[in-house]
Amino acid sequence: MALTSLEILTGSLSLVTVIISTIIGLRIVSKYFTYKRRELLLVGFTWILLCEIWWSSAFSFLAAIITGKGFNPELYFTLGNIFVPVALIFWLTAYTDFLNKKNQKLIIIIAAIVGLIYYILFFYFIFNDVTVIGIMFNSVDAEYSPFAFGYLISVLVVFFATGVNFARISMKSENQEIKLKGKFLLLAVILFTIGGALDGLKPYLFGAPQILNVVLIINRIILILSGIAFYSGFLLPRWIKELIIKTE
Repeated sequence: MALTSLEILTGSLSLVTVIISTIIGLRIVSKYFTYKRRELLLVGFTWILLCEIWWSSAFSFLAAIITGKGFNPELYFTLGNIFVPVALIFWLTAYTDFLNKKNQKLIIIIAAIVGLIYYILFFYFIFNDVTVIGIMFNSVDAEYSPFAFGYLISVLVVFFATGVNFARISMKSENQEIKLKGKFLLLAVILFTIGGALDGLKPYLFGAPQILNVVLIINRIILILSGIAFYSGFLLPRWIKELIIKTE
């Protein structure tokens, strides 16, 4: 089956996004072995797994190129959702390590219970009625139902709220480097939230193919920039630090 121009654009941009986000996440994780800081493991894997929702599009695109057929809905939605609750737990663990250690266990338990409920319902619908999770409208893209979309948006909201609070506290520091990291983290959280929400809402907001193509490109650029900012929020490159702090 030949891919349409929209499928090629969507799939290739998803693949680029996944590759870059994985490189950024692994780069952060690798620094754990230098600095022995647990949060580097947590936030590195958080970033990789938060971007999991684009794995299904990227790998279905590769499957369509290699075999002539993309993923079925069951595999597509499983690949794009299976680690999202884990990503949230990783992120909340890192967040509470810094800012709310006293309530860490309670927060993680609540997130785990909600995640477990989501898993139970998710796999029930995967095996019984996958349309409750979403509907694929081509080989590399899908429209999520209120059930799945609602959970993904809730994860995005938690990431946004905690990320903004984390960044806000960092920006109050007297240390210029920590303050600068806070600014990059704030930028990353805002861009990722915009990119994630825009990606989920695009089927409802942008119907015309010409507009959708432009939105897809802008959306993926936003996501890639959010990854670079996220990296800088935890591992500020020396050249950026010297350039910006000296300028200020």
